[in-house]
Amino acid sequence: MIKLILSDMDNTLVPFGAEMASQRTVDAIHACQEQGIDFGPASGRDRGELSGFFGDDASCFNTGVLVNGQKVYYLGEVVYEKTLPTDELRRAESIAAGVEGVAFITYRDDNSGDWVGATAEELGDMYDRVFMCGGRHHALDRMPDYPVVKAGLVVLGDNSRAVELSKRLAEACPSLIFPNTVHNWLDASPKGWGKADGIAILQRILGLSDEEVCVFGDADNDLDMLGRYPNSCAVANANEAATKAAHWHVGASADDGVARAMEQIAAAAAQARVTGREVVPEFMRG
Repeated sequence: MIKLILSDMDNTLVPFGAEMASQRTVDAIHACQEQGIDFGPASGRDRGELSGFFGDDASCFNTGVLVNGQKVYYLGEVVYEKTLPTDELRRAESIAAGVEGVAFITYRDDNSGDWVGATAEELGDMYDRVFMCGGRHHALDRMPDYPVVKAGLVVLGDNSRAVELSKRLAEACPSLIFPNTVHNWLDASPKGWGKADGIAILQRILGLSDEEVCVFGDADNDLDMLGRYPNSCAVANANEAATKAAHWHVGASADDGVARAMEQIAAAAAQARVTGREVVPEFMRG
């Protein structure tokens, strides 16, 4: 029986560019919670960025595996945090500063970005998407020296530029990877550490088996969790790698595919309570 649901945000739970999760999604989360099933985001974002997506309903993001597994929250508290290596961040930053139309961002706390590279005017709509509470443009020799958990890059123009820069950065920074998680964006993440590692920490806290966890994703930064968990699901708009890695497939992000699946998980749990036997959610019966 599923006891924990974790979903990627952008292009999975919420269509990229949407300001909020749909009401159907929030209602589906609550329906699962009413059946004793925990829900949390499994996202490259941090907690401060998630509030607006759920209309400040903290019950939707008090628990979660965030910053691609580098931060684990349980009941609103940080129970695990993994920082990025300063020397390699500076190396990546130096490379990015020499590429036109690129901004390298490090985040202080969980929602305010500092960056080098492209100006706010050049960033345009991407500025509002990635700097959340705003940031400050600073020179390379004045990079903040606070511990960095979350970092990333905006790469303007054709997304092939992001793919090429990802390869270049990975070669220069051997302990980091730079997955192209959404158009014009690269995450900066520890090599060999991902969402599945953060989920494992949350599992230990909750005392759950792999079979009691259900995950939803769409992109490269979801591959480790999609490949690890038996109840892994890709949305219809997922990339080819995520689609192949997932055991199950649901509707597209724009069609509330995850919400529909969560409704079926909640319905199966309710039926199981009545019948006294395990019931498989409808989308897993094919």
